[in-house]
Order: sequence, then structure tokens, then C-alpha cells
Amino acid sequence: MAALTWNSAAGDLTIGGVSMNTPAWKVLNLHVLWQPAAQRGQDRLVPSATGVRKFQRRATVTEHDLELLIVGSHTRTGSTNADLFEGLQVNVDYLISNVVNPTGATDGTRSAVLTMPDGTTRTEPVHVTGMQFGETSQDGAYLKAVLSISVPSGRII
Repeated sequence: MAALTWNSAAGDLTIGGVSMNTPAWKVLNLHVLWQPAAQRGQDRLVPSATGVRKFQRRATVTEHDLELLIVGSHTRTGSTNADLFEGLQVNVDYLISNVVNPTGATDGTRSAVLTMPDGTTRTEPVHVTGMQFGETSQDGAYLKAVLSISVPSGRII
């Protein structure tokens, strides 16, 4: 089977310094984070009897489930793996130990940086609340997963 490849110029997301757009894995639906501010949950100004006041779109947290594709053919640095199943396991283990359950993250909050398609960036602390695994190809070429994040401020990146 041919190796899976994708265009890395369409934006990026890093969580705790780990890129979510590498040769080994990629978030498939970053577009949910690129939405306009009104849909992301940021404050907006509204008129009131006493003048203009801020209105919080969401009072608590913003949560997102990001579809993730993990491949076995490559490492996060771009090297190739001869054994697809072994490569897939190494990539999954890396994501679990460095993104989902990193050491030294006392309250579980880590900085996330979202790069927009125009090159601008947004930064916000996030919690990674889990990663669920789905469909795997029979030959070990890929594994579909869902990375769940929570933004304590109620905003998104």
C-alpha cells in the first residue's frame, strides 16, 4: 500500500509543544477551530440600558473532538517504518505519553497554538481530556482516533 501523505500548508495545531500535523499523524478537522469568533465562544459587545457591555458567549468551557489520523508508515520526524504495526504502536504511545498524559503537567493544562490558514496564530491553555481509538486498517497503515480537548476559558485558541 502506498504511504499516506497530506498537505501541511493548511495550518497546524500544537499542544504542549507537540505538533498535531506531522508525517505520523494529523488532525483531520482543524476547520472547527477556524470558525469566526461568534461561533468559537469569544465575548461580544452588546448594547444595554447602561451603555455597551461584554456578553460571554459561553460561561464555562468550550469542548471539541478532533478527528485524528495516525499512520504506521512514518515517524513524527519523517523517517519511514518498515513494520507498519510497530510504527503505529510507537506513534500511539508517543501521543499518549506526550499529549494525552504528559509528565509534569500538574493541572493538566497545556498551551495550545492554532495556526490559521492565513498564517496568524491563536494561543490558549487547553486540557486534553482523552483520546478514543476507532477504525484500524488491516495492514496497520493507519488508525483513526478522536482527540478530545477542553478550553477552560470558554474560548477556543
